[in-house]
Amino acid sequence: MSRVEIPQSSKEITVDWMQQALAFGGASNLPTIDSIAPESMGDGANVMSELLRCRIFYRYTAPSAPESVIIKLPSTDPKSLRMNRQQSLYRREYGYYSQVSSDAPIRTPTLLYGDYEERSQRFVLVLEDLGGMVQVDQAQGVTTSQARSAIRAAARLHGHYWNNVDRPPLSGFHDYLRPRLRLLLQLAYLAYLPPALENFGHLIPDRMRRLAEMLGPRVADFVSNVSAGPRTFVHGDFRAGNVLFGADAGDGPEFAVVDWQVCGIANGLFDVAYFLGSSVSTEVRRQMEREALLEYHDIVRSMGARDFSFEDCWRLYRQHMLSRLLIIVFIGGGLNLSDQRSRHMFETSIRRSLAAIEDLEADEFLPARRPFFSRANAFSALSTGTYKAYRLLRR
Repeated sequence: MSRVEIPQSSKEITVDWMQQALAFGGASNLPTIDSIAPESMGDGANVMSELLRCRIFYRYTAPSAPESVIIKLPSTDPKSLRMNRQQSLYRREYGYYSQVSSDAPIRTPTLLYGDYEERSQRFVLVLEDLGGMVQVDQAQGVTTSQARSAIRAAARLHGHYWNNVDRPPLSGFHDYLRPRLRLLLQLAYLAYLPPALENFGHLIPDRMRRLAEMLGPRVADFVSNVSAGPRTFVHGDFRAGNVLFGADAGDGPEFAVVDWQVCGIANGLFDVAYFLGSSVSTEVRRQMEREALLEYHDIVRSMGARDFSFEDCWRLYRQHMLSRLLIIVFIGGGLNLSDQRSRHMFETSIRRSLAAIEDLEADEFLPARRPFFSRANAFSALSTGTYKAYRLLRR
């Protein structure tokens, strides 16, 4: 794919730029563009990027020319940019659309043009506009049928790559479970925990606060424990805000997934726990989660996960519900949630996740303390000491 200059901001999205981008992206017989009408989607829909819906007006009509596209650019928020630098979020999303999406058995917007610059970590995506599909308000929560559609779609994605992640297009992709990353996750968790508790502690009961603090020096061990399970390709931010439903709320062609910035290699039950712990009301989750897990298990088994029992599936689901604490801390302490909509959505997600952790007794999976005279315990002690010092400095 040939290149055009990556825009520094949405102000650089011009008629000439759009004409070149669509042409370089492979659009054939593209009419001359007369004008464009970019419209910001900055309503809390995505705190990590700048999103635009851009209507395109041509000199003459052509059935194959897109009338509207979605443009994705880096965020202008310093906290979001810092998190991108730490986790290579823009590179991951560009990698998904340019390398993986054509192979993945799940509907996503077609990439019409994209580019990523490694040195500056600037990127741009021009994507198919799926505006005819419906996005459910995450704070309201999805219905039982919508939740089961989402879990079926996740099962097809996970089953396709089940324990088969070392070949193209996934070879070299971001691996959440690699040993070196575990220590970095632990340090990041402890760094973000004080501001997360400061910002959202009023929503966290004392018991859960203690659990969050106890998990801090054991994050590396927790990730090590879940890494022993099957590995596959995950979305990583699988929630109502990132899925679209057709008018009939079905799956297949009428279900699509967007926003692949935190995709990578992990255990598939991470996505399942993420969705049911954030996007479904507590009452609905309690009613349907076991049936949804049974259906998930049937699908991945039919796609090759022969030695994967339902008992293993349910245990990993419960175990990954505890990982919702990591997400709460990373988002609550690391991102700017001043936008009213995104803050309300996140607060609702906290309440649902903590209820699920309680219901499923997920604290059972808190790793035991390491022997006192061990290398791992020394690292945990150092991490804890750093966390306590950081807390004192913030007072």
